[in-house]
Amino acid sequence: MAVLTERERAASGNVPGAVLCAEVHDSDESLAARAGKGDRGAFTTLIGRYEHRVYRFAFVRLGSEHDACEVAQETLMRAWKAAPSYRANAAYSSWILSIAHNEIVNVVRRRRKDRRNRVGRNAEPGGASNVLKDDEAEALPDVWRAAREVLEDSVFEIVWLRYAEDMEPRQIATVTGRTPVGVRVLLHRARAKIAEALGAQVSVSEVDEQV
Repeated sequence: MAVLTERERAASGNVPGAVLCAEVHDSDESLAARAGKGDRGAFTTLIGRYEHRVYRFAFVRLGSEHDACEVAQETLMRAWKAAPSYRANAAYSSWILSIAHNEIVNVVRRRRKDRRNRVGRNAEPGGASNVLKDDEAEALPDVWRAAREVLEDSVFEIVWLRYAEDMEPRQIATVTGRTPVGVRVLLHRARAKIAEALGAQVSVSEVDEQV
């Protein structure tokens, strides 16, 4: 199923304009429940809300437009196929970003495998890196550049979910497969590392204000 076609974006029943207008005000969870029953119009509205968020989440983790697009497409495809399994006791954002997280992990694993194969053939390790390119990193505010430089990718992902996606630790735990307590510990350590990277004049609490 091609979930990103213009036709499906426009298809919303007998009175498309009215239905689309109504769906703008529906909650993610309400739309997801309808999508789980096969309502493609409801899922199309969810795509409009999450397509860019999933892409951005993948891009800051992988640093590759191609890989981020691939992750976004695969995430939306899987979200549609798994729509009947969604339960509203979890926020839809946590549910769909957990799918994106798994797709990102698959890309990282594939990169590592490709890198090992190249090294095994006595080739120079190369290819895509998990670190943003210099010009892309420069576009980030200082605090995010510092985070990108000093944090492990998996920890940067947690910081991004907390501050860029405004998720609570329990939601981040759902996305990443960790415990809420583990997420809080990693966030505390990450803030300290970022503060240290930015200089002694920046406190941990000020990092909270800047991200």
